[in-house]
Amino acid sequence: MTNNQLFYFTGKCLSIEEHPEFRKEFINVCQSDLIDWQHFVYLCSNHLILPAIYLKLRTHNLLEYLPEELSEHLKNIHELNVERNHQILEQLQHITEILNPNNIFPVFMKGSGNLLDGVYLNIGESIDFLVPEKDYFKAAKLFEDVGYTSTNIIAPFTDIADAKHYPRLRHPDFVATIEIHRLPVQENFLSMYNSSIIDQEKKEIESLPGCFVLSDKHKIIHNFIHSQLSNKSHVYGIISFRDLYDLYLLSKRSEIQQTLPFIKNKQKAIAYFVFAGEAFGLPGKFYPKANLSAWILLKKHTLNLKSSIFYHIHRTLVYFYWQIFTKYFGQIIKSFYSKKMRKSLLRRICNRHWYKTHLNNYTGFFAQKHN
Repeated sequence: MTNNQLFYFTGKCLSIEEHPEFRKEFINVCQSDLIDWQHFVYLCSNHLILPAIYLKLRTHNLLEYLPEELSEHLKNIHELNVERNHQILEQLQHITEILNPNNIFPVFMKGSGNLLDGVYLNIGESIDFLVPEKDYFKAAKLFEDVGYTSTNIIAPFTDIADAKHYPRLRHPDFVATIEIHRLPVQENFLSMYNSSIIDQEKKEIESLPGCFVLSDKHKIIHNFIHSQLSNKSHVYGIISFRDLYDLYLLSKRSEIQQTLPFIKNKQKAIAYFVFAGEAFGLPGKFYPKANLSAWILLKKHTLNLKSSIFYHIHRTLVYFYWQIFTKYFGQIIKSFYSKKMRKSLLRRICNRHWYKTHLNNYTGFFAQKHN
């Protein structure tokens, strides 16, 4: 099974309830030994969907067709994940109890928000929550006062006041790191999605009074911005199954197309929704008609899966374009008319740690493997 075939095979595993015929296909693949299970596990693990895959296969009585060792491995991961989620729910309660007496009511986003709101049973590495910008440093101090500490040394050139979120904090008694957000997205997307917009539709959690989550419509918009714009997946043509699966689950709760009037980057959003339908073997499910952006995105994604040469060359060119022309040159130009940017730029280029951090970023980027 090629990388391309494995990707779409995985998509059908995640949406198996909508593919009655896929059960027979899955059994045939298992019995004919057409799949490299190690590669399958690597892909699912890299995309953070192993627990979801286990639950899908268990629900549809397909675990017995897997190699016994693999089935046991997935079961162990699932059990660890269930225990971790119990601990995270306790941590979410602790976070709320710290903030509420100070008249701060967090809005949990992404994985932690979806966990609280019953979208799914698994989150990533950190707990992300939004607080009013005026309470940004106050909230950070409250957590530092109860034993939370930064996971990394804060670079002296970093201006925390201008960051989207406070540096990650960890407590020795809790399982997850936390990210205190003053902004829900990067500044260049705030005209489309910001705290004021979120406040209009945020939902209070009955099981945990004193905290909120995004509305389902806003979860979809945030998913699109995070996946396609912030992470530049639309440009790279490399899309996380974790983001796609979140979108798939949210589509069961809210009409995907109804979010388009609230998204400025409509062509990219349509491309993302069309791609999601293809990834799950459900063409037209999220948006009925492909556009040019969708065609290009699908082509880039297919070439990334089929050719490691294309993957590395295209990824490198995109990375350098964004780093040099958009980030570096863009900041230099902005510094001519923005005193704030000028000070920020001088503070960074005059600090030797900035160069070391950038070297580490480049090293980390090129160390990533082709799926």
